[in-house]
Amino acid sequence: MPKIIIKHLTGTKANQLESFELPFDAITFGRNTNCQVNYDPEKEDLVSRNHLKITPQGEDAFLLTDLNSSNGTFVNDKQVTEPVTLNAGDTVQLGKGGPKFIFELDPPPAAKKTREAGSFSDSKSTRENERQAQSGETRTKTAEPKKQGIGHETLERRIHETETTTRRKMINISAGIFTVIALVVGYFVYQGQVDKQEMLNTVGSSLTAVKSDQDKQLAEMKASASMSAADISRLYGSSTVLIETSWKLIHVQTGKQIGHKKDCHRNSKNACITDPKEPLPVYIYIADNDSIEPFLDLESDTPIGGSSIGSGFVVQENGFILTNRHVATGWHTSYTKLPLPGIIRRCADNGCKDDKQLADKEHTLVKKSLSKWVPIDSKMLGGKLLQGKNAEGRNDYLDITFPRTNLRVPARLARISDTADVALIKVDVPQALHFVQMDATTPVSAGEQITVMGYPEISPNLFVKVDSQDPFNRKGEVRIIPEPTITTGNIGKVLNSSANITSDSISVYISEMGDAYQLTVNATGAGNSGGPVFNDKGRVIGIFTSMKQEQGTIITFAVPIAHGLDIMGIQKAIE
Repeated sequence: MPKIIIKHLTGTKANQLESFELPFDAITFGRNTNCQVNYDPEKEDLVSRNHLKITPQGEDAFLLTDLNSSNGTFVNDKQVTEPVTLNAGDTVQLGKGGPKFIFELDPPPAAKKTREAGSFSDSKSTRENERQAQSGETRTKTAEPKKQGIGHETLERRIHETETTTRRKMINISAGIFTVIALVVGYFVYQGQVDKQEMLNTVGSSLTAVKSDQDKQLAEMKASASMSAADISRLYGSSTVLIETSWKLIHVQTGKQIGHKKDCHRNSKNACITDPKEPLPVYIYIADNDSIEPFLDLESDTPIGGSSIGSGFVVQENGFILTNRHVATGWHTSYTKLPLPGIIRRCADNGCKDDKQLADKEHTLVKKSLSKWVPIDSKMLGGKLLQGKNAEGRNDYLDITFPRTNLRVPARLARISDTADVALIKVDVPQALHFVQMDATTPVSAGEQITVMGYPEISPNLFVKVDSQDPFNRKGEVRIIPEPTITTGNIGKVLNSSANITSDSISVYISEMGDAYQLTVNATGAGNSGGPVFNDKGRVIGIFTSMKQEQGTIITFAVPIAHGLDIMGIQKAIE
């Protein structure tokens, strides 16, 4: 494998060499002492604490990412605003006027690349071939280098080409405007009505206005450039993670796991009238809110809990990840493992009575009521009303696995939303992570093109069999190697809950899904929950959350990313 050579040109590290051998996750540059390439914190004040990182994209391809630095990163004198492919011989500068270095590979690549600053097109070396042809030597065709995914480089090149063409047109227009202005002002000068200085001021003001309008149009053009699903996948596939969880419902005072009680059908004298060896699940009817929930007990052998897989995406380089609330905290969503048939009891503080065994025709109504039961919202335990915080959920494990790896990383719950199916979790890793870009300000409309990434359970997985030499490791263990699934579609409908206030009335519009985007993305399912939903600019606009199926028709939904920004503490109004 090649070795990375950082050849410092200017700054406090001038004329120094630093080398890094593959494999590695990333090389970070900055004034922070945790950075692999560390700059003097006092003398290099144009360098941010965490300025940029270089990550391998294979054995001979590398991606440079600016880490939201204060003064920007420049590759061959061109400022980068998105991750770009880095080639051997490229010059990198940390901030305008800041330190520079040359990125080299040892051994150097087989085909030397020559390109102008800011250009991303490859050119083949010709000097050696010409020399061989002149000497009459027999030349063996060199195998072409392995083609790498170009990711955001493609988008930058398209924008650059379009920008160049547009700029030429604007220059021609500007020249025409300048000529007209010069002729008009020259006429008045000739007539003696304005002096030379006034003419120069007039021309200068006009050209400044033209340039300002030109720059504005170029910025709008760049912002409107579209990305394909393949571009988005190459750029942010590594930021989309697999989440595996297992949880249980716990009694706070004792720490015991809460379970679902089973019992025989009893009469008014509390005697069994069915075989006690074949107990049935017990449910409680609560008259206060006309609801039914499972009879919870501390001595049950049917624990309340579950395990699942889901998706998430990195939103900050320090390890914060957004996902669904129902993925990270299963006890905050409706519970679907309640069996029927069963028996129902009416319970109050003075005890439980009036057993009733459900008839077959009653199962549908009871099942509908039970489908709304959320474990953390339980009203009773052991047949008595719960007061205060007596029950809480707890994760046995909450693990993150990054794409194309088999290493599970423990995560912890940071925050959940009270209004939407959104949760924020955190992993602690030594290197800065590549994170997505989010957009909660651009209006979302029906018909817009979207790309969804995640890990649907229905998708076949790649596995690895671990055969470790470590005697304390489990040999032969089989682990999933996650690879995100890319699914495309459109925004089918925008669902919003809102209020229309007039001088004499208030109209409240309520969506049964809350704030949500209805999607036409149907080739996915369980396991994709919590995955990012990108617009065609490569920005996350939503979090994939659920699907609904009736009579063979499937529709899916996403939570607007504004709710994710809200629990991250980023001040953004949710419309």
